[in-house]
Amino acid sequence: MSGVSELSKQSGPGASGEGPIKAATDMDLELFLNPRSIAIIGASADTGSIRGRILDYLLQREYPGKLYLVSPTQAEIRGHKTYPTLAEIPGPVDLVLMAVRADATLGLLRECAAIGVRYAICYSSGFAESGEDGARMQRELAELAANGGPRLCGPNTAGFFNVKAQIPATFARNVDARRPAIATRRSGPGTVTIVAQSGGLGFAINDRCAGEHGLIVNYVVSTGNEVDLEALDFADFAVRDADTRVVLLLVEAIKCAEKLPALAARAIAARKPIIVSKFGRTDAGSRAVGSHAARLTGSDEAYDAAFRRHGMIRVDDEDTLADLAAAFSVYAPPAGRNVGILTTSGGAGVWMADACESVGLSVPLLDDVTQQALAQYIPSYGAIHNPVDMTAQVSVNPVGGSVQLSPLVGSVKAMLESPSLHSVVLVANMSDGDVLARERDQLAELAASLQKPLFLYSHAPPSQASRELVQELGLVCFASTRRVAATILHMVEYAEACERLSGGLPDLAPAIAADDVTALAGGLCEYEAKALLKRYGLPVGDEALAKTADEAAQIAAGFAAPVALKIQSRQIQHKTEIGGVLLGLNDAAEIKAGFDTVMARAGQHAPDATVDGVLVQKMAPMGRELAVGIVHDADFGPMMMVGLGGIFIEVLKDVVIEPLPVRRDTALSMLRRLRAWPILEGTRGKPAADIEAVAMLMEKLSRMVEGAGDACREIDLNPVFVYDEGKGAIIVDSMIVGRDEVISAEAHQ
Repeated sequence: MSGVSELSKQSGPGASGEGPIKAATDMDLELFLNPRSIAIIGASADTGSIRGRILDYLLQREYPGKLYLVSPTQAEIRGHKTYPTLAEIPGPVDLVLMAVRADATLGLLRECAAIGVRYAICYSSGFAESGEDGARMQRELAELAANGGPRLCGPNTAGFFNVKAQIPATFARNVDARRPAIATRRSGPGTVTIVAQSGGLGFAINDRCAGEHGLIVNYVVSTGNEVDLEALDFADFAVRDADTRVVLLLVEAIKCAEKLPALAARAIAARKPIIVSKFGRTDAGSRAVGSHAARLTGSDEAYDAAFRRHGMIRVDDEDTLADLAAAFSVYAPPAGRNVGILTTSGGAGVWMADACESVGLSVPLLDDVTQQALAQYIPSYGAIHNPVDMTAQVSVNPVGGSVQLSPLVGSVKAMLESPSLHSVVLVANMSDGDVLARERDQLAELAASLQKPLFLYSHAPPSQASRELVQELGLVCFASTRRVAATILHMVEYAEACERLSGGLPDLAPAIAADDVTALAGGLCEYEAKALLKRYGLPVGDEALAKTADEAAQIAAGFAAPVALKIQSRQIQHKTEIGGVLLGLNDAAEIKAGFDTVMARAGQHAPDATVDGVLVQKMAPMGRELAVGIVHDADFGPMMMVGLGGIFIEVLKDVVIEPLPVRRDTALSMLRRLRAWPILEGTRGKPAADIEAVAMLMEKLSRMVEGAGDACREIDLNPVFVYDEGKGAIIVDSMIVGRDEVISAEAHQ
């Protein structure tokens, strides 16, 4: 059977250099991945070199387009005429491949621009990942690409392999046709496209998908340093590719995150899942990303939030990538979380049930009709509730007559037809190949008419014969309970995301007043921040700014309650740490003395700070403490944060973030994801908190920030007191850091 490395050549637009090809646009990646002509700069016959391997692999696959070799020193290489320079090539060139010194790259790309080359791949390293000189050269490449030069993939890339058209524009050894092919019994076109910033990983995942599940991959693309073309551009191409059902995206960082929402929306509309592995969760991983990709990345929490918001599936290991690629290639996602388990081993079935329920799936008792249907096939000493134990005896029973299903297939069919189940797992020992082989015909008929996913789990390593039969049947087999459960969960969550995102984009927030934008950009003291928040409908208590001790006492008298005094200076953000906050003051003498105290402390700890006065604030009754805020992520821009507030935010780190915009439903979802949700929901007889009030506060804050554009860098509302249901919430303290604000050393004292 043909393998992934020996797929039959397929004709596509422009694959042969003849016939129609769609009109090239500025981003015609079909032309990049399926070029009619290729030139290799510095071509070599030495297959031990990168340039020699690139040529060798193209010749192995009998590249059908025009192949031009550029060499100033050799008249002929491997039977092909060479040209001393690009300018002497007699015909148009769609794609130039270059593996030259970093400092020679820019000049050669200028030569490409002069003859109208559309695309180039720069395999060389030694750019931004190598230091300042390399970063300067990379900036020059970016400028050329943006100003009429060829669109550039790389530098520091392994190139691509167009598996459909058998065009290997890469030096990755995985595509060497002399290697033993990875066989597959799957039929039809490929289903997977892999886009990776790391070339080594991208081609390795290709082999894993083939080896684990017999998947046929359409394209493998490595983007490297992404000076011009980037991972999201190729992911977008993959979403539009008619054959691709699943996109695997491996990134260290996303270059232009503003492209993500539109790409993800197209993928959701096409029901083509994007499964992403983003490296750099840990401190060590982040350091490696910085040295490899040579760019600052946003926080890992922001990536999690962005992927979740847009219905992309984030995974952390290569097994899960391959498993999900297989499952989504074969099955539609389950319509819910109820899993039926059918097993020939009672212990293995229990193990599978534990794995499912531990990740949030359900293994429910079966309805009476399904149990009655199963009773026809399951011996009395088996079990028909769920997990269903067929016992080993059923697996060796002879197949019935032409109109009667075998016990195994009849049991599977009954489970699949159960209205109480959304997916079914068949657990069996497939180490010898006989269990499935005896059922081949009936299983083939069943598999052809599946309305729900049927996952196979072998509690012993499946034999090659079993693997091949599973592929022929168009099913997927796993050898780990954890991997089965994780696959089902991710598929269910993807279906839930598709449902959530089917309602379209949130309404646009109106622009806020120009004066408020200007004020925000410059940064605001607490009293100014609260005045602004109040104008946009956020709940703020009674307070006023005092310039003198007498004025402070007069303001407090109007509140008729204990007050807090807070020093107000843009240069003093952490007021408590310098003793600039006093609480629970009542009489005029206390308040006047308190005024003088906080003013003196400000002068002592921040002598150069400009002090606007002292905020006199009516003390609010205690409530459940939350923190709500806005942070600006390096990649994704403004993100909303909510978490357990007060002193607990730093200790417990119970925080959830989401990209803006945030509306009521998103806010409620964020609150439910907090570990502190049971405290808000009410427990042990205590009433629930006013969740609706918090959700509306979050929505109004989001709308204000959206309406302000990029005017503010950070907003911190902490604590927000949340009262019992129906009694509202109030912002007790606030800080806004403006876009243009210079943060002085005193601000962090």
